[in-house]
Amino acid sequence: MKTLFSICFIISTLLSQTEEQVYPITAIDPKNTRDYPGGRGEHQLIIYTSSYGKQTTGTNQWGVEATVKDNIVITMGGNNSKINQGEIILSGHGKARIFLQSRVKVGAKIILSDSSISVTFDSESFRIYAKMRLEGLLKKLEKIRLQLTENEVASFRSAVDSLQILRDEKSILLDSTLYLRGMHMLDEVEYRISLSTSVEGRGVWHRPTEKNSEEISAVVRKLADAGFNMIFLETIWRGETIYPGFITKQKKEFVGFDPLRTYIAEGKKYGVEIHAWIHTFFVGYLGHDEDTSTGPILSKHPDWQLVKRNGEKISKAEPGYLYVNPAHPMAQEFIASLYKEVRTNYPNLTGIQMDYIRYPVNVPLDESSDYSDVSREKFKEYSSVDPLTINPADNPEQWEAWRLWREQNITNFVKKIRWENPEILLSADIFPDIEEALKTKMQNWGDWANKGYVNFLVPMIYTVNSDWVTEAIGKMRGITGEQFPLYIGLAPFLKLTPSQLLLQIELSRESNANGVILFSSSSITDEQLQLLSIGPFRKKALIPTVINKKTKP
Repeated sequence: MKTLFSICFIISTLLSQTEEQVYPITAIDPKNTRDYPGGRGEHQLIIYTSSYGKQTTGTNQWGVEATVKDNIVITMGGNNSKINQGEIILSGHGKARIFLQSRVKVGAKIILSDSSISVTFDSESFRIYAKMRLEGLLKKLEKIRLQLTENEVASFRSAVDSLQILRDEKSILLDSTLYLRGMHMLDEVEYRISLSTSVEGRGVWHRPTEKNSEEISAVVRKLADAGFNMIFLETIWRGETIYPGFITKQKKEFVGFDPLRTYIAEGKKYGVEIHAWIHTFFVGYLGHDEDTSTGPILSKHPDWQLVKRNGEKISKAEPGYLYVNPAHPMAQEFIASLYKEVRTNYPNLTGIQMDYIRYPVNVPLDESSDYSDVSREKFKEYSSVDPLTINPADNPEQWEAWRLWREQNITNFVKKIRWENPEILLSADIFPDIEEALKTKMQNWGDWANKGYVNFLVPMIYTVNSDWVTEAIGKMRGITGEQFPLYIGLAPFLKLTPSQLLLQIELSRESNANGVILFSSSSITDEQLQLLSIGPFRKKALIPTVINKKTKP
């Protein structure tokens, strides 16, 4: 706690205020709310006032909102915010969300024009913000008081009290560098007064770039030191493997080396489980980054590629993504053989994780799939109907039959992987909203859980809206029951603040999750690792025991 006592020195030397930041407004009180929830589209900044005519903004979880009263931000975070008289809501998606997250905090001063907002965060703003954070820390301490020893309570209370100077009205103004140090100290105290459990999965997704054993050892040790006990290692993506195999091409950057085997060995050394994270039906990408390619699978078997309703083969809903057809028997066998190769060649591997175990996003109608000759013929054999002739508006019952047929293709494949690899832990990355998962991706994860096809599920609750974490887990528990293992996927890549990430970890625990997995290692800063190691991950945790059924599903 030594660093906390340097606050007095820092505050006494703060000299100037932060600069004004400006961002263009897309619309004020949008009239068209049919195309997007609340009328907030991609990368848009929307302003809602009491003239909007609705009680809430109506936005979905893919953004962030701030409430402003008398030109001062009074709350920050969440979506579908309540619109009170005399208040306005700033609502951002995409780039606008990033702007609000990085520039707007409680206490910030907002000036609104017809075309833009300007944001200023000065020493007065910081005092308002610090007051709010300190009040929150005291409430949190009181909430967990009964779970602490007397010494811990005294130590934590002393830490909070030492921050009171941050709200001292006699303190001098802030400059940007020292302001950031003050913010870090608030984060540090908040993390220090968090609980650390003794049984919990603490995972991270990791795309390997390491070229030798020494680099891999350093990564595993660094993550273990931060408190992680599970690494979900990206092992097969875009149709290529990181290991030397016999079925498909090894990624060129790893030729002559086997990072998977080394990760397994280093994981054993540092007490970290290694799970092979595999992209299932997503096998190629044609886009703007350097790693753009049809991939070796579709290059060799172009007839396996999924076809959209409009005849195109490249997703627009998931730009540039290329999928194999989940209904193609030969494609199924090929992908399944990769799972078997990983399990057979790496017997000390803890688990395998299925990602992209679904159809691509199937909205709007032209993006729906698959309409290849194989799928059309198979569905006609099943129903005597050509799916290309089904209009969901005119024939909802036929459309549902077509959807269910595709859903069953995915479920049958999950069942196949489970039966062919009964001795290894099998998990799946899923979309937590069951309605969205079923209707747009044909992903019936509730069936997989209830029939024992997977050992645990990983709902990707990627949001800055912490309330949605609790809501999503609660709805999932209504389907899986309280005992089925859930490891919650959280999203540092959305540029969550340290406070937001901690809150989402704590809400996951309170919602009876078995652990959390962070996406991804490349988005977790050294500062965040340090905070986790002194906060929710400071005590070494055992990974929950997962029952592995070895009988045929």
